[in-house]
Formats: sequence, structure tokens, C-alpha cells
Amino acid sequence: MSDLKSIVTSAINDLERANFSWWSHEKAQLLLEKLQNVQSRELNNRQSLRHLSASMVVRKQDKMVFIEHPYLHQTLLPAGHVEPGEIPIETAVRELMEETGLAVADDNHTQLIDINIISIPANPIKGEGPHEHIDLRYRVSEVNQTHQTPELPVSWLTYAEAPVEFQPYFGD
Repeated sequence: MSDLKSIVTSAINDLERANFSWWSHEKAQLLLEKLQNVQSRELNNRQSLRHLSASMVVRKQDKMVFIEHPYLHQTLLPAGHVEPGEIPIETAVRELMEETGLAVADDNHTQLIDINIISIPANPIKGEGPHEHIDLRYRVSEVNQTHQTPELPVSWLTYAEAPVEFQPYFGD
């Protein structure tokens, strides 16, 4: 089993060396502080106050794929919780397939491009209190349509149509 805390810490360090316009040293420091008092085993436990999720950014020409979140009622990237036995990239690939019916091309390269902290409100239907996701965001350049029916409504949006939070991902 992988040590999720080490994976996230290493990912933060990798992003510190990358040159993404949306990344900052302050963001890295905040993430490291948030991780400080969390045990690795809590990071894939949905009942913990802070756990991991992973998202996938897919762009074709001038559009990016989004889903409509059924509980938050927001337009978001395909994403989900990191399950026991998974590492974040596996989660992002799995959720992309489940939520959109799109599969990462077999020989395609995925790249970690961001990590964000997302405050999630309580969800009484699932018995979840308010909590935070540490969301690892990956980018893939080529996907294939599968025969799997998407679980959620899917849309391909332009920069102008996309939520402001995701607009920077159109740039690099």
C-alpha cells in the first residue's frame, strides 16, 4: 500500500519546481501545513475531516470537459475520492471514465498540474459532515470515447463558458 502522505508531499515539491502560473509558494506552504497533522491512513477515509480527491483536466482544441455535480449543483472537473488501495492518478483516471465515459489513451502521458484545498459542505444524505478535500489535479491530452454511459451530465466548455476557477488551465 502506498503512503499517500508521502505521495502528496512529493507532488507538492514537484509543483514547486514546475512553472505553472496558478501555482505559488504560499499555496505549497498552506498544503504542507494542512498535511502536517494528518495521518496517511486518513487521506483515503471519507469520514476524516481532510482527505484526498483527484480530478482530470481534459482539453480538446478550445474546449475542456466538465461534469455537473449532483449534490453541489456546480460545474466541475471530473473527480472523486481516492479509494483505499488507489493512488491519486488512478482515481483521476477511474473517475474520468465513470463520470464522462472517456478513457485516457493507453500510451498517453498524464501530468500533475495543481493541488487545491476544497471546502465541502455537509451532506446529510451521505451522513457526511463538512470536510476538506485535498484535490490533486491531473491533465491528459488524449482521451478515447468508450461505450460506457456517463454517470453525470457532461459538457465541453470554452474558456468563456468555464467556471473562473478552471480558466487558468486553458493557458498552459
